[in-house]
This record gives sequence, structure tokens and C-alpha cells, in this order.
Amino acid sequence: MKLNATIKGLITGLLMVAVAVVFYFNKIDETSPLNYLGYVIYGLGIVWSITSFARQTQSTQFKDLFQQGFRCVLAATLILALYTFVYFKLNEKEIEAVVQQAKQERLRTAKDRTPAEIETEAQQTRKYYIPFQLSILVFSNLFTGVIVTMATSGALYLRNKNA
Repeated sequence: MKLNATIKGLITGLLMVAVAVVFYFNKIDETSPLNYLGYVIYGLGIVWSITSFARQTQSTQFKDLFQQGFRCVLAATLILALYTFVYFKLNEKEIEAVVQQAKQERLRTAKDRTPAEIETEAQQTRKYYIPFQLSILVFSNLFTGVIVTMATSGALYLRNKNA
């Protein structure tokens, strides 16, 4: 089986999920520098997709190189979005705890809101928490992936153009 950019993206996404699961079960803090390992895997997967395509096809066109990297980005982001959705669905108690904590803080500090308005805010937070978190994840991963793809494709294009 030939590994194309999409398959490499799926492999990259699965490796990132595996790291996230290992960190979750080992209770690695969310602020730990180890969490950057996922971004390193992501970047390496994109670079792997682009450089292997360039070697296989001898293509030096920026658009062809970028296309391969973007395919990897889309596949990896899809895997991460699915993992995140499942994670939040399985951990709804954590979401409820976050909402309750925010609600209690708001009840203590909000002088311009009634308790009924604060409860309405909490209900809205519960309703939109998962879509909001997923949209942040997708946007940030697409943005990061496009930056890495552009940098790698541009570097290969310029190297081959000047060679």
C-alpha cells in the first residue's frame, strides 16, 4: 500500500491522539511543556507528507507541495476533532463542574445580573461548550497546519528553484 498525504495525516492524527490519551491517563498537567509533543508530531507529519511527495515525484511546484501538506493537515485535524468530541461526550461531568464553578463565581461577583439570568448563562454555556471547544481546536490546528505547510512548501520550492 502506498502512503499518500491523507494516510500520513491519519497516521499523524492517530499518533497525536495516542499521546493525548497517554498524557490523560498519566495525569499530565495541561500546562506541562510535554503537551507540545502533539504539535511536534503534527509538524513532523506535515513535513513528512511534503518531503516524501517531493522526493517521489520530483515536483518543485509550490501548489503541488502545499496541496500534499494540506491533505495531511485536514486528515489529522479530522481525527483530532473526532477524538475531542468523543472525549467531551465521555467527560460531561467535567464540563458540568466547569460550568458550576463559573456560575458560582458569577453569582458572587455579578452585581448587574440576577440569579435567574446567571442560570440562563450557565445553560447557554452547557449548550455551546462542546461546539465552542471544537471550533477552537479545528481553527487553531488548521491555522498551525497551514503555517507549517506554507513554510515547508516554500522552503522546498525556493531550494529547488535556486539549485
